[in-house]
Amino acid sequence: MELRQLKYFLAVAETQNIRSAAQRVHVTQPAISRKIKELESELGVQLFDRLPRGLRLNRAGKVYQKELGAIIRQIDDANERMRQFNHTEYGSLTLGAPDFVLWEGEITQCVNQFHHANIEVELEVYSDTPMVLLKRLELDQIDGAFLYHFSDLPSEYVVHPVAQDRLVLAYPACWDIDIPRSITVEELNQFSAVRLPRSTDPNYYDWQETLFQEIEWRPGVTQWAHGEGTMLGLVASGNGVAIVNERHLSRQSKMIRYTSLDILPQTTPLHFIYKHTSDNPALSTFLQLLSGRE
Repeated sequence: MELRQLKYFLAVAETQNIRSAAQRVHVTQPAISRKIKELESELGVQLFDRLPRGLRLNRAGKVYQKELGAIIRQIDDANERMRQFNHTEYGSLTLGAPDFVLWEGEITQCVNQFHHANIEVELEVYSDTPMVLLKRLELDQIDGAFLYHFSDLPSEYVVHPVAQDRLVLAYPACWDIDIPRSITVEELNQFSAVRLPRSTDPNYYDWQETLFQEIEWRPGVTQWAHGEGTMLGLVASGNGVAIVNERHLSRQSKMIRYTSLDILPQTTPLHFIYKHTSDNPALSTFLQLLSGRE
């Protein structure tokens, strides 16, 4: 199967006309007809209904058009990025981070400083779960990631300490109570809770479980949420309390109240993780800025 065949198919699918499609991709009508037949033969399914007045995309063809269109757009985007890469000093820098890490603070300032000092560099940031970001890093889809990480990594990775963030208790404002930081664990056990499931981040979940067992907190979980932003949405709705990162305090909501807990003095370590084999000069420049802020 050739990329050319796929582009021919998309041209015919969009125009529903061999002649128009041939003009669009600059080939003869017999050539494009032959390539479409070869593609159908290779797939083992007809993509078009042959009508007296031409072709009509059938159900299989519509599904293939949708799936293939997304792939072709990705290829076109990659080609465009490579063309831009040849005309910039450093090319591009792709980072990963939990979304709330970038709301404000030293990391946001570092990213902004890098962008303004290296305006020619294409900067891209992914926000996802730690497992997904680590997989992107493994596959070289990103250059580095800010992560709260609680397990050892292979020796190919550099783990650069960035910050130690506190954990705070978030609770619904609609409860119309003030939870003091001096609350006892016995009192805390009376509240329903919202938590991240273990599947979201097993290492962080296990770290929290050990912490909660140490202080003898047995959260009565009523809701599970795949992300701290979703957790806070459930807290705002009155579903329970939640332990979240202090960086959420920078995005206040009238529906949520926060308090530090004397029984929970531990912090979560934030790291910047990247491969020591990386040869991206933009990453080196970013690391210099990051180290300068420590």
